[in-house]
Amino acid sequence: MEILYYVFPVVFGLLLGIFLSKRFGPQAHKKNENLVVLEWPEFKKNMRKGQLIDIRKQDEVEKDKIKGARNFSLRVLKSKHQTKVRKDLPLYLYCNNGKKSYKAGNVLLKKGFKKVYILKGGFPATKMTFEEN
Repeated sequence: MEILYYVFPVVFGLLLGIFLSKRFGPQAHKKNENLVVLEWPEFKKNMRKGQLIDIRKQDEVEKDKIKGARNFSLRVLKSKHQTKVRKDLPLYLYCNNGKKSYKAGNVLLKKGFKKVYILKGGFPATKMTFEEN
C-alpha cells in the first residue's frame, strides 16, 4: 500500500504532462494554411472573390458596415442547419477587432469550409488612413 504513495504522484505527473503538452505545446498552435489574416488593403482587394460576412452584433452593423457584407452571428454560422453560406467559396470575415473572426474561422474550417480570410484589426481597420511621408 505504501508503494501507491510513490507511484500515484509519478503517474499523475506523467499524465498531466502529456495533457499539457498536447494542449499548449508547439503542435497545439500549428497554423492552418486555410485561415489567413489580411491587412485592410489586401482584404479589400480580394473580398469580392468570396463571401463577405460581418459577424458583429446587429446594432453595430446598422451603424456602419462594408458595402455588400452579410451579417451573421457566430451562433448562426456554427449551426448545423445553416444553409445561407456556401462551403465551397472562400469566406472573408470581419468583426470589431479580429479576435472573434479568428475564432470563428477556426470553427468554420472544422465544419468543412475551404478557405477563410480574416480582416486584421476588424472593422476599425477599414477607417484607418495611413499618411505617407
